[in-house]
Amino acid sequence: MTRYRASLTHLAISAVIVGAVLAVVFLLWYPGATFEIAGAVDPVFVLIGVDLVLGPLLTLIVFKQGKPGLKFDLSFIAAVQLAALAYGSYTLHAERPHYLVFAIDRVTLIANKGIDLASIRDEKLTHKPLGGIVRVFARAPADPEEFQRFLNSVLFDGMPDLERRTEFWESWDSGTDEIRKTIQPLASFAPASDQEGRQVAAALEKYGNEHPHLGFLPIGGIEEDIGMLVDQDSLIPLDVIRINPWQ
Repeated sequence: MTRYRASLTHLAISAVIVGAVLAVVFLLWYPGATFEIAGAVDPVFVLIGVDLVLGPLLTLIVFKQGKPGLKFDLSFIAAVQLAALAYGSYTLHAERPHYLVFAIDRVTLIANKGIDLASIRDEKLTHKPLGGIVRVFARAPADPEEFQRFLNSVLFDGMPDLERRTEFWESWDSGTDEIRKTIQPLASFAPASDQEGRQVAAALEKYGNEHPHLGFLPIGGIEEDIGMLVDQDSLIPLDVIRINPWQ
């Protein structure tokens, strides 16, 4: 076997393995637009860079039929690839979005890691659908004294903010009135740039017929806040739109 054939064979095997992992990532762990919002790009680049580029390239360099120590060299390359695959898969799984939480005036994607599951009062919120996320409404305390205690716990005791405080979580449907008050109709949005205008036009063309009452909620991203497209009637999230949701 020539080194080029060995490298191509290595690439084909790696592509099948990485492809299977990425299928799980995109279809189950990060469905829809959650991959981009959650900032999962870096671990995927590690997977692709090491397993699809570096591994086959090293095989191309070291492979020589009958070379002493060839098995060790190929085993070492495979071990590096497996380590990168394990690291990337573990990181992506640990940080995968589990909840979409509405709190006050925005929605936030939250991973299961670090969440106090024992404080969730609604048992339905503990069951994640396959290939989906759990939608949650976080209700701030209505009693002024209780709200002040909550505020003090965030400002002075280092406690998480409302969207991560599971003791305040309720079902998404219980907050429909508050969520609808926050939604901005997309048709009345005034784009601040040509790029935003193209984003709005594309969203209306793609979803406008099936969802005539299209709006958006601010959603926190890794680099910047953007908009999450929702049907104003059903409150079903549809997609993300790269606009400034606060202007």
